Amino acid sequence: MSTSKKSINDLHNSDLYLHFYGDLLTEARTAVECERIVQYCQLDPGQRILDLACGHGRHANALTRRGFEVVGIDMNSRFIDIAREEAQREKLNTEFVEGDILHIGYRENFDAVLLLYNTLGFFNEADSGELFHRIATALRPGGRAFIDTRNRDNELKNLIPYQVTEKGEDLMIDRLSFDPLTGTTTNQRTYLKDGVRYDTPFTMYSYHFQDLERMISCSGLEIEQVFGGWKQEPFDATARRMILILKK
Repeated sequence: MSTSKKSINDLHNSDLYLHFYGDLLTEARTAVECERIVQYCQLDPGQRILDLACGHGRHANALTRRGFEVVGIDMNSRFIDIAREEAQREKLNTEFVEGDILHIGYRENFDAVLLLYNTLGFFNEADSGELFHRIATALRPGGRAFIDTRNRDNELKNLIPYQVTEKGEDLMIDRLSFDPLTGTTTNQRTYLKDGVRYDTPFTMYSYHFQDLERMISCSGLEIEQVFGGWKQEPFDATARRMILILKK
């Protein structure tokens, strides 16, 4: 079973999530990441991009500014509202859809599909395989998918059982444990904001490269490139991330 929708939505409560992570999600960082997406997916302005689990539209709106036609999908209604509000303020034609990315039904509509920032970890192997299949179906022939997720080898080696993040008087407390039988990491996360406690526990699946390689090959996609990070770092056991460029 994949991570429950309630757990994912509780984790991504916009008032809490953006409060603690917002300072990291700068315009400069977004610009660099969008440049990498365009470079790795070999995109030209005017082409169509599907941003799965688009959150509050950070990449989707930035890519629209660069001249692409972008559709962003997320099941978090508040994130979709924030993304649409930004697009309306700037008169951007980004299309935002509130929905479950596991149920997309596009057929050869896009030149690139994005799945960023650990989203894949919320899906078990069966659902991940289905998601790759739907990504393949959404891509036009020759199109590419950009997958960004954690590297399990590095994650387990550097797992920190307890971690506290401070933001002024507020705290985000992470308590992590790994289950080798299911290949999952559970985070008993607690937010403390304005004197109020919010418990948002969630479980994520961790994948080796071989796991993803097997699921991807069954979807009809092929791995064109693999990196260990957004700066084209080599991929090995010490790489913090897996960035996969898939081609249809």
